[in-house]
Amino acid sequence: MINVLAKLKKSSIRASDIAAQYWCERQMELNYLYGQKITAQIKKGRQIHGDLESETNVPIVLMPKAYSDVMYKGLYTSYMALQTLQEKKKTREVQIYGAINGFKLVGKIDQLEIKDNELIVQEDKTRGNDNLPSDAQILSHKAQVMLYRKLIEDITTEKYTAKMFKESYRIPNLILTDEFKRQLETIGVEKELMKVDSMSDTFFESLRKLGKISDTLYIRYINQFTGNVIKLHKLKYSEEEMLQMLDFVLKYWNGDRKSLPVPMEEKWKCNFCAFFGKECKVWWPQKGLNV
Repeated sequence: MINVLAKLKKSSIRASDIAAQYWCERQMELNYLYGQKITAQIKKGRQIHGDLESETNVPIVLMPKAYSDVMYKGLYTSYMALQTLQEKKKTREVQIYGAINGFKLVGKIDQLEIKDNELIVQEDKTRGNDNLPSDAQILSHKAQVMLYRKLIEDITTEKYTAKMFKESYRIPNLILTDEFKRQLETIGVEKELMKVDSMSDTFFESLRKLGKISDTLYIRYINQFTGNVIKLHKLKYSEEEMLQMLDFVLKYWNGDRKSLPVPMEEKWKCNFCAFFGKECKVWWPQKGLNV
């Protein structure tokens, strides 16, 4: 059986990987094997996410010097984002962790908001025009936002705990560099929280206190150039549907099957793929079918 994570040089599955599997699983795999093609559209999308984050979250400037520092920064930044959620009822860019069937899962939630005493999960996607997203695009994004909701619930119900997280990432072995500690002192972090272990406990405790999670989820589509909302797509969370989605994607990560290209009726997606006709020729017209 193929160790897919080792093949792709990964140690965990990202929520965006699972979303990408519902767009084109073969493209997702090729992004790791050959490197993702960073387009102008991707760069613009990242800029918009950064602008939206600055509207709600307090900027945190930290310069990690080692892996342990990087892990701490992710936890601390997300912990502070959760403090913003309690104060302003809205926050952005919250790191989330979990595990399914022995695989580590990680993602970053675009937006959390508290309305009517319920926590609402929202995913933002940018587009280069005002055209409405296709059903195929919505399906991919639906898988991502539903997974975020499941990961939060797993933590609040303690199906996934701080102890499990720390064991999985070997947190007790991570020691912050002296330079990074000085940076933390400068921004006023308490001394007892200057350990990856203690920050892990603090972050997970904050997540557990989030309260009731709404079954209503949102995907917001934004025009990259005007900043206008094209569509606010509303959907209902279904545990049964989520488990069915995970059953499908895990067959790939378990090595039970090879990555799937898009089906024939969706080969139009290939026109937007940088690998089309090069690393992937499944639907390349000059080579015939299934090359």
